[in-house]
Amino acid sequence: MIWVEILSRQLEVAARFRIAGTEARIGRGYTNDVIVDDPYVAPEHLRLFRDEAGQLVVEDLGTANGVYLDGSKQRLPRVMVDGRQPIRIGQTYLRIREGSFGVEPERLRRAERHALPIVLAVILGVALVAMDEIRTWLNQTSEVEPTTYLAPVLGMAIVVPLWAGFWALLSRIFSGRSLFLRHLLITLAGGLAISLYNEAAQFSAYALSWTAPLTYSFAPIWVMIAVMCFFHLAVIGPPRPWLKGSIVAGLLVVALAAQVLQLTEAFFRSGRQNTARLLMPPALRLAPLRDESAFFAEIGKLKSTIDADRAKAGPDDALR
Repeated sequence: MIWVEILSRQLEVAARFRIAGTEARIGRGYTNDVIVDDPYVAPEHLRLFRDEAGQLVVEDLGTANGVYLDGSKQRLPRVMVDGRQPIRIGQTYLRIREGSFGVEPERLRRAERHALPIVLAVILGVALVAMDEIRTWLNQTSEVEPTTYLAPVLGMAIVVPLWAGFWALLSRIFSGRSLFLRHLLITLAGGLAISLYNEAAQFSAYALSWTAPLTYSFAPIWVMIAVMCFFHLAVIGPPRPWLKGSIVAGLLVVALAAQVLQLTEAFFRSGRQNTARLLMPPALRLAPLRDESAFFAEIGKLKSTIDADRAKAGPDDALR
């Protein structure tokens, strides 16, 4: 007995055919034992039979597109079937196995935990909202208005489900399951990480006068977004993680390069940018205050440097 399996692009079984004889034909025509609905497959594409030693063999019947092993670009007139490595004809993947092929033992079914992911999603969502509300409260410089605190919550209630729903839709299309809760957990965890970093960068710029984490905050934020996208893709389909990682890494490099170019142009046009954009309570200021003498001493040094540069400049440079 022989089994012919038609596989999806994720190498999952899409259809399975039982061959009772010792020989079978596979192709697009209706005279075949296994019909493959693929325009790149010939009407009679390959012949499946046993050789003198009893080994299963597939033979190309002189087709235009040929027969290939999965992952190989070398066209093969004959392929010895091992039951594990898929065979590609046209754009279709096949796997051929003996009826006695040994399968893996059954997996132990884990107890379903529907409550735990939901509780975790609620905790992450509350933490994300709390972070945003605390930031709004710390930066409050005017009279308290309800819309000031409601607007971020409403925005988050729209953006988070849309982001998770987009990935759930892709998961539904390519894997047959939406897995919305998993995508929601990834979205909330990534959003919380980005929010925590933003708060830490703002705090360091205001309290410690350390502006580098805020000036270049786009780099870690883009990295976090890339990690989120990788986990979303992993949920959609586990096969070939290196390919998904390479795609995400390539897009990350492009995004970082574009952001660096934009920052460079902004610095060239306007000079050093104001990084401490949000005011915080004075009690959070940890860096020591500088007295007036130190401030005016630095101004004097800067004036001396500018005067020296003007003295070195020629008349043509002055006109410019």
